[in-house]
This record gives sequence, C-alpha cells and structure tokens, in this order.
Amino acid sequence: MPELNLQPDDAIRWFSAQEDMGSPTDPVLREWLTDEGLLTGRLRRQCGIDFRLEVIEDNSRQAPGSRHDETRRIVLWCGDQPCIYAETLLPEKTTAKLPWLRELGKQPLGETLQRRQAARRGEFEYALLAPTQLPVGLPVQIDIALWARRSEFYVGDTSLLVTEIFLPGILECATHGTPAEDQN
Repeated sequence: MPELNLQPDDAIRWFSAQEDMGSPTDPVLREWLTDEGLLTGRLRRQCGIDFRLEVIEDNSRQAPGSRHDETRRIVLWCGDQPCIYAETLLPEKTTAKLPWLRELGKQPLGETLQRRQAARRGEFEYALLAPTQLPVGLPVQIDIALWARRSEFYVGDTSLLVTEIFLPGILECATHGTPAEDQN
C-alpha cells in the first residue's frame, strides 16, 4: 500500500482492526472513525448549509501521461470548524485509466466514485498519529495526537489510497444541529 505524505516518521503503526489498535475513549470520535460509509455525506447531513469542502492541494492536474503519483488534499469543514483532513494518492496507472479524477475540483471523491464507477472500498487501517507525524499545512495548529484511518478504493484493476485524519473540530461538529436524515 502506498504511504501517506506525512512528516517523515517511520514509526507510524497502522492497525488493520480496531481491536488491535485500542480505540478512542470518546464514543463520538470512535463512531466517526469506524463509520464504514462516506464521511463527506455524513458531515454534509450533519452540518447542512454550513458544510464545505476546501481543496488545499491538487496536483492531479498534471499533464496526462506524467509518470508520477498524484496527490489531492482537502479539508471538510462544518461552519468555521475544520473536521476532517483527507489525502488521496492517485497512482499514475489510475489517473491514466480514469482521467476524470484530474477534474474533481470541489467534488467529493467518494461520492463521485459511487456515481461514476463500480468502485469498492478495501478494509480500513487505523493509526494514532503523534503531532510530529501530521501533515504540514493543516488548517489548525495541532499539538495532540489525532486518529486517522485509511483504505484503498478499487476501480477495475486500478486503485487509489484515501487517508482521513480526524481533526479536533469533529467533536464540535457532532453536536452541530440535528442531521437532516433524523429530522423526520
């Protein structure tokens, strides 16, 4: 599996099962971390009009045929709270076969994959990242360990790796209004 573009630190331990890693003591955070659905849709329902997706970096707009893996980094916001940082590694083979991945812009990757392709998601891996292991350029200053998960999406004979880091704002977001699906 390709590696996340985190700060250089070979000590990141990814666990393939919740039981192996121990899990967050906060039940709300544990529920978000282990949710097998698409987090973008869940956050959009939770936040309503306060939801937004910010593209931090998108070097997937390189010229077709480039021989480098490409990266897309985003932050999912609920109001003024950054909740989830996500990074997608797009191997050259994948973008060559699925060139529309280069044109996502502010469209959510997971939802777009579900609409456009017969994609399936692999198993999750989990890690507790120390502040020194976090990516540069997060929208908030972090001095605590954060939970992350990653999984591969498979489309035909190609794949891409999505890693999601749960920022402290996720806990505030969890109390933001009532999810639209529960308002009946």
